[in-house]
Amino acid sequence: MYKVTLPISKSIANRILLLQAIHGDPLMRVSSDMPDDVILLHDALEKIRNVYGIPGSLHSGRTGVGVTLHLKNCGTALRFLQVHLAKCYPDEPITLTGDPRLMERKGKPTSQTTSALILHGEEIPVTENESPYIAMTRRVMADYPNVRLEFDWSAAAFWYEYIAIHGGELLLEGLTSDSIQGDRIVADIYFEHFGVQTTFTPEGAAIRSVSPKGGLSLKRSVSETVCHAKPVSIDFTKCPDLYPAIAMTCEKLGIKLEATGTERLQYKESDRLEAVRLHEVRSDHRIAMALMAADYEVREKDQACISKSYPQFVEQYDKISGESRRLADGQPTVKYNDACPTITHITPIRGVNDDNLGKKHALSKLIHAATTEYVWLHDDDVVWPHATLVHTDADLIILPLRMESPLSSGRDGVGSFLLTRLQIAEYAAIQELTMRTAKKGRAVMCSGANLIVRREAWLACEAELHPEIPSGDDMFLLEAVKRRGMTVSVIDEPDYTAIVRTETSWSAFFRQRMRWAGKAPKYTDPDILRCGLWVGLANVLQLLCPLIILIKFPIEYSLIKKREPQTSWLVALLLEILYPFYMLVCLAGGFFRRRQW
Repeated sequence: MYKVTLPISKSIANRILLLQAIHGDPLMRVSSDMPDDVILLHDALEKIRNVYGIPGSLHSGRTGVGVTLHLKNCGTALRFLQVHLAKCYPDEPITLTGDPRLMERKGKPTSQTTSALILHGEEIPVTENESPYIAMTRRVMADYPNVRLEFDWSAAAFWYEYIAIHGGELLLEGLTSDSIQGDRIVADIYFEHFGVQTTFTPEGAAIRSVSPKGGLSLKRSVSETVCHAKPVSIDFTKCPDLYPAIAMTCEKLGIKLEATGTERLQYKESDRLEAVRLHEVRSDHRIAMALMAADYEVREKDQACISKSYPQFVEQYDKISGESRRLADGQPTVKYNDACPTITHITPIRGVNDDNLGKKHALSKLIHAATTEYVWLHDDDVVWPHATLVHTDADLIILPLRMESPLSSGRDGVGSFLLTRLQIAEYAAIQELTMRTAKKGRAVMCSGANLIVRREAWLACEAELHPEIPSGDDMFLLEAVKRRGMTVSVIDEPDYTAIVRTETSWSAFFRQRMRWAGKAPKYTDPDILRCGLWVGLANVLQLLCPLIILIKFPIEYSLIKKREPQTSWLVALLLEILYPFYMLVCLAGGFFRRRQW
């Protein structure tokens, strides 16, 4: 997973700078990798301090020294300094100027004006629908001087846009779920409307594209998307900086955007409503990044404005987008192709809600109703991949899975942690074995949590899926396809990987594994039987002669590390020691299990 280093939040940094100037404290140090707006306000405040001293220690009367501060196109510096000069340097001949666009905006008060007044001690009552920027100001002021700098959620919006359009996953380093920034809401917006999921880790926010919640969006080529989604309705009153990214996302995905609260967008660095509509940068950093993330060409001279908030964006974008294109061109099985067959995503739970007759009935109902050549099967609790359709002649395509733990509450005990790590390690070994055997043409496993099947092939095999057994439709489908001489293929690529969640209790874990084991007596495929025999024999031998583990462990640990490189050898060894006992319990329990889905 690529790691993206975001810039610091210029909103928080500029509020800290102004407070430091007000209190006469040393100004924070700035560096060239910080947003230009932060450097600009820092330099302006430092120049004022050098010429006129710090507030509260000024001599009486005017100095007679005039200073002109050129603020380029920085609205924050303009609003903050207008208030700061009026409050702390009312008699000094200081002139504020800037680019023509900034001068057009000079007389229009904003939440930044209110924020500056609050930072200078003005008593402004809290209102019911207070701007997140003013709420942030109150938080910064209340926590000063212990407030911490955060990484910029506004900048993260363009990576959410990129993932929503292109698929894949990224780690946005340093972002936290408890941010004081109002634009933290971008994570919720992109999950609800565009299927980009956020998982917070100690390193930051891991984002990945999953099934859109607003409808089915199927990418057919680099420049074409077929989308059956409801219009997206968003009020931008409290998150105006997110508009360019969200508007370009909707445009590229073919989704109608019903935007409200956009009245003040025409007074930003550009008229952002018009700039987005016309795809014109207009020296606006957010328009430039939104266009680039959506694959529109932005000339090099127009990219210069991006350093206003995100100096590293262009370099990072070139690296990530270039690598994505390289992977697509280097893998024929996943290459964009306008001749790709159409496909329908199916989760069986959607066919159960109205008649409650079980998983296999639900699958049958949904697949019979489908009109596409292929269906992409998922369990109801997985995170779908959001990948390009493949052009293939295969009847059954085995796709990869990856197990992750649910979001932790932070109160999990040692037992829960151990259960999670053992499940992930075991599943990694299963997945690696699944992929290796399938690539050799002797598939022994597949999972209905992530599987593509030709609709006609499924219908032909339907009677052989053992309706008397509550589960196992996927494995019995694999057997039937092989028995009929149909073709089985495999795609082992990150963009096609679905995410399954670990069980959260030992009882649920054993119930699941017993259900898996309960269908084993019905298997007839020679490859599956041979694999099961070897696994069973190896574990029985380990019970009889524990030293066998010296041979088994290196082999199985290599399988685990291939899928989950972060798995420690201690966890893998513990799994190896426990596995024979666990296998016997599951086989015995599965034989006597209740018939339930």
